[in-house]
Amino acid sequence: MSEKQNENRVEKLSRQKICKSILAVYFLIMSVVYPLYAPGGYLRIGEVKFLFFRNVTLVMLTAVGGVIVISAVIRRDKDWILRHYLQMSVTDWFVYGYCLVVMLSYLCSPYKQDALWGAEGWYMGVISQITFVFLYFLFSRYFCCSDADPYLTEADAQRTQNKSSCVSKWLGIWLAASAVVFLLGVCNRYSLYPIAMEGQTETFISTLGNINWFCGYWSVAAPVGIMLYWCSEKGVKRAAFGAYSFLAMLSGVTQGSNSAFLVFLAMLFVLLFLSLQSDRRLYRFLELCILFTAACLTARLMKKLPGVSFNYHNYHPGECSLITGILISSEIMVWAFVILLCCYVVLRALGRRGYFHIERHKWLWCMLTAAACLTACIIVFLMMLQDEVIRFREVMSMERGTYLEVVLDEDLGNGRGAAWMCSMDAYREMDHIHKLVGIGPDCYADYIYDVAEIAERVVDRFGDQLRLTNAHNEWLTVLINMGTLGLFCYAGIFATAFVRFMRRAKKQALLYVCAMAICTYTAHNMVSFQQALNTPYVFMILGIGEGLVRGYRKEKNLLKNRDGEAGENG
Repeated sequence: MSEKQNENRVEKLSRQKICKSILAVYFLIMSVVYPLYAPGGYLRIGEVKFLFFRNVTLVMLTAVGGVIVISAVIRRDKDWILRHYLQMSVTDWFVYGYCLVVMLSYLCSPYKQDALWGAEGWYMGVISQITFVFLYFLFSRYFCCSDADPYLTEADAQRTQNKSSCVSKWLGIWLAASAVVFLLGVCNRYSLYPIAMEGQTETFISTLGNINWFCGYWSVAAPVGIMLYWCSEKGVKRAAFGAYSFLAMLSGVTQGSNSAFLVFLAMLFVLLFLSLQSDRRLYRFLELCILFTAACLTARLMKKLPGVSFNYHNYHPGECSLITGILISSEIMVWAFVILLCCYVVLRALGRRGYFHIERHKWLWCMLTAAACLTACIIVFLMMLQDEVIRFREVMSMERGTYLEVVLDEDLGNGRGAAWMCSMDAYREMDHIHKLVGIGPDCYADYIYDVAEIAERVVDRFGDQLRLTNAHNEWLTVLINMGTLGLFCYAGIFATAFVRFMRRAKKQALLYVCAMAICTYTAHNMVSFQQALNTPYVFMILGIGEGLVRGYRKEKNLLKNRDGEAGENG
């Protein structure tokens, strides 16, 4: 290595170290301080949370950006942008494309004032969307993996093996803080208020506010701890992750929003398929199922404690939602706990005697599981047709002739059916340009209430006191705000990241954690929305996962080159 190359390498590693330190401080603030930050109680908590996120993030971006620019100027490196583009992954390109579509959507938006910062109370405009993009790229390049280094040594590659342990420690700090948030949520749900919060009502819990906002945060944080338990070996870490998983499940069962059960369902399906790879992972899966039933039974027992009352009732006074009622009030979970515990003990005993090895017939178990899941989906779909939750109606059009149109029950999901149908009709009303690039980031409400026919339907369904600011389906909202191009790029980010992380997770188990967080966030937001308490975290997780993939690829290439050189010398 020449002296100039060595100087460039030392300077570059210094820049990476500084950037990583800044990101570490930022992650610490966002994981520990941000969820607990609520100076005015629940009054304007959405705005307060966003302003905190915006200010801290802009300071971080300014600091990291300054370091990168100063470093490039000092080195007089004219090719660093070109190298960056040459090393981009398919997920990188989707994120980059999403950023371009966001800016194009803003330029084509007739509501530029709202498009810049976003609707009041939500603030998911251009600034927030581009901030998410920067979070992804910075975390993927600097937080857990060195940026592309043409002078990488074997010692540097060896250090990449310790990246996952370093990342898991940072995730552990986040989980410790989120455990406090979840514990407060459980206490609040049972009418216990360790922290006085101004504006307290039954729909607000912990330090996050509305249960939908709480559940959005929970949908990203809780699966991280649960998957770390699933990946962990024996020891103190496993016990700590197990305790966290129990608390996270208890919080998810009791918090009040039914969208949490979509998260549980997504985790169940993904973990079941992953757990069929080995006996140890199947045991972990059964242990998590036992923890879930134990959490439901604990929630039931807590209702009987003196001086404690479960205080969230969705439909009628004294009654909780249907799913929550089944889980914490019926005898079903008692029997489920007993059956799961017996199955676990029996399988453990058979495994010790050598009678049970799932690896021998893994393909058969996978086929049976896939068949069972497909059967369950068909049964649910048929039940929805029978109950007319979904129905088909014949529509006549001059352009397309007669065709069948899917119609949802407007009462589905507390009015989400109506919001989804209005959103699809609003998209059809757009001109070709806006169908392609959308009406502008976070301009959903501006457009919906500008289309007279749809505005009338929305007001009839939700009243004139409430303003529908999103479709309560993230992808539908993105379709309206950023068009088909925006939805294509946004869906591509999560789909490609999930597949790529899963493919490499056998070599780097922490990628299972990142993939699960992506999956549960997406499942939850099929009936929810982007907000400042969940979307920043999932983009940081995306960046961490991408960084781990880059580190593994870099190490693999180095070892391949070293083996090739050794063969030539031999």
